[in-house]
Amino acid sequence: MKRSKIKTILIGLGRIGSSLETDPFRKKPCTHMGVLQSDWGKEKFEFILGLDSDQKKCESFQSFWKTQAERVDCDPKKVKFPKSVQLAVISTPSVFHEEWATHCIIEGIPNLLIEKPVALSESGAKRIQKLASQHNTRIWINHERRYHPSYLFVKDQLTKGNFGNLKSIRASVFTSAKNPGLAFSKLGGGPLLHDGTHAVDLLHWLIGKPKLMEAKLERPKKGAIESRAVAWFRSKTGVDVFLDVSGDRKYFQFELDLHTDSHRIICSNDGFQFFQSESSKLYKGFQSLSPYEPPGFPNPKTANAFLGIYEEISQVIMGKKQTMEGTLSDNIEILNMIESIYRRKK
Repeated sequence: MKRSKIKTILIGLGRIGSSLETDPFRKKPCTHMGVLQSDWGKEKFEFILGLDSDQKKCESFQSFWKTQAERVDCDPKKVKFPKSVQLAVISTPSVFHEEWATHCIIEGIPNLLIEKPVALSESGAKRIQKLASQHNTRIWINHERRYHPSYLFVKDQLTKGNFGNLKSIRASVFTSAKNPGLAFSKLGGGPLLHDGTHAVDLLHWLIGKPKLMEAKLERPKKGAIESRAVAWFRSKTGVDVFLDVSGDRKYFQFELDLHTDSHRIICSNDGFQFFQSESSKLYKGFQSLSPYEPPGFPNPKTANAFLGIYEEISQVIMGKKQTMEGTLSDNIEILNMIESIYRRKK
């Protein structure tokens, strides 16, 4: 018997929804539509329709993917969906996430995948959670690094104690507000909410919700969105976390630098590096960190986070899996961590 495919719509046909698939340097698939139209995706999902309020994006989408797209009103309440939809992917700008999620839930779509952040505030995320609970709607948030084989490997090895006892983490997210993106835009939030949310998510994933010890915000002018956010957190087990997020750099850099009592692990958009304690070749009687590659580390050329989250979605919808990674409850705590930095600003 042939398995039925998951009928899917895509709301928002911009960068992460579709257009980044034309970036020659990115590992494919790297967008929602890229997954849905891949050979792997076509076996599990049936793409029905793309929606956007921008006519040019609809035309570009149709031309590239050779499939249907419709221009819709900016007000989600005026939009009607096909009754057969099982999954809605919301990849609009952040400011519209809550409105579209609310409309999809009320219209009876049973499964949603929402781009990060799920809402612009903790209270907005809680409203979505309450409504989803009332309608039995399942929601995933696209913090895709949780599904990346390399990050999964690091977490697994930490959990097993193979990297020693975690002591501290330095997390940095540096980007440019003007090239390419939305770091200082009302549509994207500041760099902490727009880009830093990925780092905060991974911190929450690795050590749970830590306590904020200190924080500082820098703003280009009074009342403006921050240009930099710096924070110090401490976990319940005593792991210190130092977070530095800035939108005024001339480059993009995402990095977690983890230190245990015996290892150092660098998780970066430039790749992963591993170091372990060995007898020093520089100082007699000392131990130094030496680079090595741990056995079982995934092949970077084949690792893809987007396929991971869609695989989980398909398994849950088909009843093959019960648990979900990166729950809405997790994301409420992540937004609480971000908002605690804004409240604690110096």
